Amino acid sequence: MNASSVEIRGVVQEVLPNARFLCKTEDGRNVTCHVGGDMRMKVVRVLPGEGVVMELSSLDPSKGRIVGKTGISSQG
Repeated sequence: MNASSVEIRGVVQEVLPNARFLCKTEDGRNVTCHVGGDMRMKVVRVLPGEGVVMELSSLDPSKGRIVGKTGISSQG
């Protein structure tokens, strides 16, 4: 994590083209994210409804990178 970034939890809402995801944060904001390098190298699959940990830039908080998955999901 960079000094100028913030980690926040959320849920994947939708899969977008070009390996991007629309995620909703815990505080209700929508963020467009891509999968971070470590997760891409390990070929971790991200599906709608899964809980994720995002790293948001302080310069543009509407864009971020998915750096991990959580055990929380929006589906029963």
